[in-house]
Amino acid sequence: MELQTHPIACHWPMRTGSSSPQPISDDFKLFVTRPKFPTFEQMVQQRLPMVSLHITSFRDATIVSLIWPHALMDAFGGQALLSAWSSVLNGQEGGLCPVYGAKNDVLRKSIFANPESHEELKIEERRLSGMGLYMFLFRHVWNMIWDLSRQRHLICLSKDTLKKVKYRAEREIGKIQDHNPETQISSGDALTAWISQTVALSEPSIRPITILSLLNARFRLPELMNSTGVFLQNLTLGTFSFISSDQVRGSIGSIALSHRQHFTEQATAGQASAFLRSGYKSIDVGQTPGVLFGEADALPIIFNNMEKADLIKTVDFSAAVKYQGDVSEDRINPVGSMVMYYYENVGQPYKGFNLFSMLGQDYAGNHWLEGTLLPRAWIRIEEELRKIEENS
Repeated sequence: MELQTHPIACHWPMRTGSSSPQPISDDFKLFVTRPKFPTFEQMVQQRLPMVSLHITSFRDATIVSLIWPHALMDAFGGQALLSAWSSVLNGQEGGLCPVYGAKNDVLRKSIFANPESHEELKIEERRLSGMGLYMFLFRHVWNMIWDLSRQRHLICLSKDTLKKVKYRAEREIGKIQDHNPETQISSGDALTAWISQTVALSEPSIRPITILSLLNARFRLPELMNSTGVFLQNLTLGTFSFISSDQVRGSIGSIALSHRQHFTEQATAGQASAFLRSGYKSIDVGQTPGVLFGEADALPIIFNNMEKADLIKTVDFSAAVKYQGDVSEDRINPVGSMVMYYYENVGQPYKGFNLFSMLGQDYAGNHWLEGTLLPRAWIRIEEELRKIEENS
């Protein structure tokens, strides 16, 4: 059977001629895992394997599902696993890197070393606590009760569309009189700003935004950056950008610039270590780490930029291909390589904050994005995408 003739697989998100959002159906879980998949607790109690593989083969495509708990490793741990797997398949075992930190927490050792050089967390005064935390959580629970469920979509964003978004942000930054001309924004900053403003403007009322951008300690702490091996454990932490209501009403350039400035300040080795130490200290005294910052009435949006992992181009399963299924002339990806991917919650549906991930570029140069947002936000995103693509 071919992919497009399957009643469920025929709806699988694909590269299209436009950047309109494509829904991720709950029915796709058929291709993700077997029924009654064990919970993390069951894996631990019953000593079950932490990593599972589920493969569905069609005549012209193969869906490969790799499943692991987030407590085990993050996207870059997954990237190291996929890279090693590809190397072994292709007879390149000699190029494998040693795995460090498999039995010990590499973060704790790193961030508590050299106490004389420890920095204070600069955003500590913005940490939500007391009545502010109570009001923030109350608003979140209230919205969960009265809002419609969040929907998951994928966007195959063309490189030209992303260039337009970045160009617009840079043009608007040029009109800001007091900005530092040496501050350069990335495409990720521009996209984060555009999505944040679009989501915020879809809300019934304008509120400040707290952007939680995920950061990876692998690329911030010298002990990890200079390693000759790979670390599989989850080494993710957060940075926070505080966007005012006036900025929400303003330009994406202003938001992109603020995001870059906040991110740069918090992404240093000293500040990343300070953030992690604050969490460990809470855990050591039996408390849940307070990881919420910003205004009590802010709209939280989580961004996870994984383009650096380059997962789509990491996989090389060509040695395992028995025959080529897709022989069309418009095929772009090499045989045995990935076309696209997305993340799926195997357990309970995600009920957290607005979530947006930049998954990476495919072989055609398109940027794949995954979002979990309210229906009204998706409507506005689709409208804005149409305007951008029509404005040549």
